[in-house]
Amino acid sequence: MSDLTKAFAAIQAKQISYGTLWDYYGGTQPLRYSTERLTEIFHDISAHFAQNWCGVVVDSVLDRLVLSDIQVTGDETATARLGELWSQLELGLEADDIHQGTLVTGEGVVIAWKENDEIQAFYNDARNIYIEYDPSNPRQMLWAAKRWIDEDGRYRMVLYYPDRLEYYCSSSKAENVTSGAGMFPLDPPIAPNPFGLVPVFHYRRERRDIKSEFDSAIPVQDAINKLFADMMVAAEFGAFKQRYVISQADPGNLKNAPNMNWWIPSGDGVGQQTSVGEFSAADLSIYMNAMDKLSASIAIITRTPKHYLFTQGGDPSGEALNAMEAPLIKKTKRYIARFIPTWQGLASFLLALDGRSVPPESIEPIYDDPETVQPKSTADIRKIEVETGIPLLTVLRDEGWTQEQLDQMQEDKSAEQSSNTAGLAQALLNSQRNFDQGGGVPMMTNTGIGTTVIPEQPEIGG
Repeated sequence: MSDLTKAFAAIQAKQISYGTLWDYYGGTQPLRYSTERLTEIFHDISAHFAQNWCGVVVDSVLDRLVLSDIQVTGDETATARLGELWSQLELGLEADDIHQGTLVTGEGVVIAWKENDEIQAFYNDARNIYIEYDPSNPRQMLWAAKRWIDEDGRYRMVLYYPDRLEYYCSSSKAENVTSGAGMFPLDPPIAPNPFGLVPVFHYRRERRDIKSEFDSAIPVQDAINKLFADMMVAAEFGAFKQRYVISQADPGNLKNAPNMNWWIPSGDGVGQQTSVGEFSAADLSIYMNAMDKLSASIAIITRTPKHYLFTQGGDPSGEALNAMEAPLIKKTKRYIARFIPTWQGLASFLLALDGRSVPPESIEPIYDDPETVQPKSTADIRKIEVETGIPLLTVLRDEGWTQEQLDQMQEDKSAEQSSNTAGLAQALLNSQRNFDQGGGVPMMTNTGIGTTVIPEQPEIGG
């Protein structure tokens, strides 16, 4: 099988499965029934009911994956140029799409290249990308492929190799092409790749298996949606008490409304007498309790804090909140560690496109701390560590302060001390002048330099 045929088939297979994952993330989830009979009964219901916990599972991690900066260690010129490229290509915004796509489908892709002296790099939907790795070295990318539909409605494909790029186009409209056999080389069919690597950068949740962040929660999500739909049907037909009349005579068209009186004919004393009763309303709390239990299962399966999925009694303390979010924080930090090498490779390649040779390991992507900030708890811990003899600079460095922030703190501290010294000297000078003018004797107070006036003493024997 040729690379073109293999890539086309793999990309085609992604369309339905990845499309379903995006539907689950967006909340347009299909309603699943346990038996075919239920499907036949309810297939005509046009309303759609869903509690979208899959979106919460992804967004709880996505909110903590914030790439705030990227630098080149020990090279201010390269750092400045990388910052310019980062801003021009809007890779800060692309990072959000990359992280989101990686969490939803299990993989995210950035393709970078230089065309007409213009450097390009942008996020690509994983549904349109196939990547082949070396079976003997899973870290080595052999080649990659991208497929899309152009403005003429035809498929276009590019195959990326370390030494070349191959271009293809379908001979007819995309809806009529079902395999790689319908793709033909463009003119020119090949462009050289002088950089010696595949210009495709692959972000993955896991190296072993590509799967969604909520993959294991999908069956539970289906069960929640089914219960939710059942509850809405019960609310439609059984949430209000229904009344009935048993009578031998026709009671007429009785309507149940406020200030409405019923005139019911009495019985004749023979057989079943006239009676009125009511059916009990459906208990909707049964459905709510079941959905709460299932949402708790989603929290456990995906390690999402329970307070993200349903309300709890009272507000948790800072320490309790940290404990509940600990699994989420550990998971997020693991993702950051997995994404950083790919960001390093991308940044190094962008600088190579710009004519600069910078090794990936010298590039430092900086993520915001994913932990929930508890100012009081942080301050208390910092105070205890300093009181035990740990230098403040060491404590702040362990908290994640950069060297630039530490240097700025030292400068601010020195400036503040100089200001206090100057103020103290000025206060002493003013006090001395006041004394020279007969205003009093200089003295030290709790708030600085002050004066006190000594009253004249009467002469002895006067």
